Amino acid sequence: MSEEDMQRTLVAEFGPLSWETDRDGVVTTIIQGGYSNLSQSTDTLFVEETQIDLSGYALEKKSFFPYSSFEQRGGPVTGSFADDPEGRRIVDTIIVSSVPLTLDYSTLALYSFYSLPGFTVGHAALTPVTGDLYRINRDALIHQHSLVFNHDSTTATTTGASIYRVVSSVNASSLEPTAADKLYCYRIVYSSSVDGAGGIPPARVLLPGMITSEPKLEYMMRLKRSYELANQV
Repeated sequence: MSEEDMQRTLVAEFGPLSWETDRDGVVTTIIQGGYSNLSQSTDTLFVEETQIDLSGYALEKKSFFPYSSFEQRGGPVTGSFADDPEGRRIVDTIIVSSVPLTLDYSTLALYSFYSLPGFTVGHAALTPVTGDLYRINRDALIHQHSLVFNHDSTTATTTGASIYRVVSSVNASSLEPTAADKLYCYRIVYSSSVDGAGGIPPARVLLPGMITSEPKLEYMMRLKRSYELANQV
């Protein structure tokens, strides 16, 4: 490893979130801040955005090469939706991208309810118009992980409150190197459960990798690729 190579672990932190909804699915209380409430109809949807600043490395014409990516969570996911036995589900998705994502209800609900972005068709149920939202090049989607939690009757109380267990875990991380000057980090929380309360713990995503200088031609091609990806969004 040369003197210009630097081992680094990039970290993005996300806070906890607690919310309550009424019988119509309307969010009545948000106990923790930091999240934007994009909820509509009976679907609860929150998003928190943070960024990892790589501008200092970009000024030195260095690229980031991730080795891997993984997540840590500071506690269990909990819920209490006693009157909604069919809809006890919470989706917790974390995405780290070298290009910004569209942060509106329609787009983020598709990512949570159907499938993660970066695939050719997204989902068979999508129309050609909504399917276009998935046409983000996979190279930009450095880290993607979506967890689906559901009510666990073995931990339930008499009021229906329980620790939620993981029923699905989907990974779609590209782990592609980037010359971008920042990484955009998102945590999307989605639920269709009504008349109750949900809670998610703080979380972080970690990206171990190397900051290194590339030969001039390779670096210019990677920088060009970063601009191209940014202009696709």
